[in-house]
Amino acid sequence: MLTKKAHQRKISNSFDFSQLFAQSMKKGQISHSDWYELLITPMDNAFTSDHEDAVTRLIYGVRHGFVKVIDNG
Repeated sequence: MLTKKAHQRKISNSFDFSQLFAQSMKKGQISHSDWYELLITPMDNAFTSDHEDAVTRLIYGVRHGFVKVIDNG
């Protein structure tokens, strides 16, 4: 059921991976809501190769502690 809801959710076209990547790597953190958007987006949208690279690098950064996922509020 959760997977079905995730597939139905559409991401806004204004979600800018390049900007998110640059800000997250510069600050060393990413908000929980942006992280969630990043993780569910592959289910909804097709990626360019540049976007795939940015997603992969952010996931790597979080996994290895270079980027921390922080609460929104």
